[in-house]
Amino acid sequence: MKDLPGVGPHALLLAGALLGCSAWAQAPAEVKLAPVGAGAIWLAPKPNESVRPKPADYRSGEMLKRAVATNTWYSSLMYGQWSDVLHAHPLTFKATPKGMEMGLPQPRTGPVSLLKNWAQGSTGTNAVSYVHGADFTVAASGFEPLDARLQNAGDWNITVEMRRDQAYLRSHILHGSPFAYFEVSSGGITLSLGPQVKAPDAAAEPASESLAGKAVHYFKAHGHTYGLYLPSGAKLKTSVANASIEFADSARYFSIGLLPQADAATRQAYAQAAFAFVDNTEVQWDYDEAQSLVRTRYITHTRSMDGVPAQPLIGLYPHHRRALKPEALSTLGQLPSVRGAIAIARADRFDTELRFNGLMPAWPKLQNKDHSAQLSQWLLGDRRRANSMFGKMGNGTYWTGKALGAVAQLMNIAEQEGDEASAAELERILKQRMESWFSGKGLSYFAHDPGIGSVLGYPEEYFSVSAMNDHHFHYGYWIMAAAQLARRDPQWASQQRWGGMVSLLVRDIATAQRKRVDFPFLRNFDVYEGHSWARGNSEFFGLGNDQESSSEAIHAWAALALWGDATAQPALKSLGVYLYVTEVSSVLNYWFNAHGDVFHPDYRKPVASMVFGGGYGYSTWWTEEPRQIMGINLLPITPASTYLAQLPTAQVQAFGPQAAQARQAYDQSGQSDGTSKDIWQDIFASMLAIKDPAMALKTWNPNGSVELGDTRSRAFHWMHSLADMGPPDTSVWANVMSHAVFSHPVTGKKTYITYNPGDKELQVRFSDGMSLTVAPKQVARRTSP
Repeated sequence: MKDLPGVGPHALLLAGALLGCSAWAQAPAEVKLAPVGAGAIWLAPKPNESVRPKPADYRSGEMLKRAVATNTWYSSLMYGQWSDVLHAHPLTFKATPKGMEMGLPQPRTGPVSLLKNWAQGSTGTNAVSYVHGADFTVAASGFEPLDARLQNAGDWNITVEMRRDQAYLRSHILHGSPFAYFEVSSGGITLSLGPQVKAPDAAAEPASESLAGKAVHYFKAHGHTYGLYLPSGAKLKTSVANASIEFADSARYFSIGLLPQADAATRQAYAQAAFAFVDNTEVQWDYDEAQSLVRTRYITHTRSMDGVPAQPLIGLYPHHRRALKPEALSTLGQLPSVRGAIAIARADRFDTELRFNGLMPAWPKLQNKDHSAQLSQWLLGDRRRANSMFGKMGNGTYWTGKALGAVAQLMNIAEQEGDEASAAELERILKQRMESWFSGKGLSYFAHDPGIGSVLGYPEEYFSVSAMNDHHFHYGYWIMAAAQLARRDPQWASQQRWGGMVSLLVRDIATAQRKRVDFPFLRNFDVYEGHSWARGNSEFFGLGNDQESSSEAIHAWAALALWGDATAQPALKSLGVYLYVTEVSSVLNYWFNAHGDVFHPDYRKPVASMVFGGGYGYSTWWTEEPRQIMGINLLPITPASTYLAQLPTAQVQAFGPQAAQARQAYDQSGQSDGTSKDIWQDIFASMLAIKDPAMALKTWNPNGSVELGDTRSRAFHWMHSLADMGPPDTSVWANVMSHAVFSHPVTGKKTYITYNPGDKELQVRFSDGMSLTVAPKQVARRTSP
């Protein structure tokens, strides 16, 4: 596993330790604004700020010593006396006053109101939700708990503790597992059975049996079989709707597992694994730059409750199965889930491998002189408008970030086109805007909140402080802009100047160390589901956490990798590449259904624009207008957007026409959000150019709508570059991070591009035998004969 360099655990030492700034580290406790290189951070929100993060009071034990793990699948557990639904997949859980509910959620299809109960005018199957129901409610019979708290957490497992004084009931839950594990300190257990839970048909399968030294009792629900696994000395009494368990003092534990089928081999495998309690989980990643591969290992650490060594049963999501190395891993069967079928395997670890096709900070100059001349005119206008891009929609970290991102892309294009005057002016604008925030002296500033463990941007936008939403979306734009500045001015990006403030934004969304007090481990990223979560507290009508703009998450991880590359931080570069390729893999499966095996058959939309822990749908948080619904998972378009080439060609070619048809139906229905009929046409044309640049240029209207975080110069340069080079060729890779390969559909020629971030000449080798010699700090291009 690759970790970032450490920082001191006390909030006051945060930036001082990060930068090695002893003067800052020794600052007295009453100092409120502390220097970070040339910038400064407030050690807490200013006293007059009324907007603060919600306290995460419902933690216990070791969890009280760590920064709060906001933006996770289980975050709701820490914010209320009892949790919202915890979507662990395939099972769901909910901590209630009556006990810990668990069940197999059942799918419902219908209008968007399934996801957003305020949505109006929504008809048809625009949403799928997997509704939690309590098949079992597990409660301690000897005491009534005061609340439910997060008592322990690994990378994808948690322990929920319900306690009164010294008495407790602990529930051990993890992503993908068909099991839930329980421990009780004293007394017995009351097991309430849901109305759908029945005894099995004795003619088809046993109601109980002794297997692997355990007493096993079976129940049927939703066409599946549950097993209740009891240790030696435990006794079960059942009635129509309830059961009770009494334990011997030496073994006060049990587990419940959901079987994919009830044949003898599966029953035996479940019984053998039933007491391999998972206490911790850990992801390890390695970016092999020479082979352009990301290898990930998923490890479970177990505790054998009965002293008999056994491997646990784990669940493999579709994105795991497609990347397994070695490819063969014996499975027992599959269980249904909102993410598609989850395969159950007996293993304490497994490995995946994903190909990385490079990340370029910028694409080279247009080769066609006429096109280059046209682009210079677009650049002239966009440069003049650059300052006006700020503040159009808001003055917080999101809209400021989007403007920073757009200006940074303009700067790159001007630089590559040889327009150094424009590039320098755009660089000046970027620095001025970022330094204003980073100084800590204005109305817009950053503060570290030690109670939650986060860098907060004020003023907040989209509940980025009060609900801790969307930090990776927001800060990804800032980090991308900083990465582009670092290429042109390494001193500006040094930790002693403005890079220290950038590093704090990096740590907020992507600290790679566990158990820290200043920042949580990978705040937004769910290492097991393979994608990010945007909502800070995950409290949302039983649906769990959610993420809308998958493309902005991918953009954030690309920014991380590019910042790490530009500032010679190899561990950070590796982390960024790992996050980028993993999120891409997950997004292709769960947002775009690229393989056709995730979406419910009744859901016929081209994209799941909103993905929840317990559902997905065709909507946004701000509008039901279809072009924005579909486009929010494309923007921003940058050189990092070439991952869209992994989608099927037909799917990409149909995306724009589907959006246009849906917009026409939306207008005819009498709905309106006041937007133009061609809203975001630059984004849709850019997506099409990934597969068909000639058609993209025909559909793009240079005088039409431009997305607020985009420019005509970017769209023109993107589409004409692809028309010249051809679509991305994902079959070829190189031995450096910054590379890309394109293949022209007519000439058959390949174009190879790469960038050298270092100070010495670089030899770049491609997997098909092509090689390039790249000068320091330069983008290089070569076309095959």
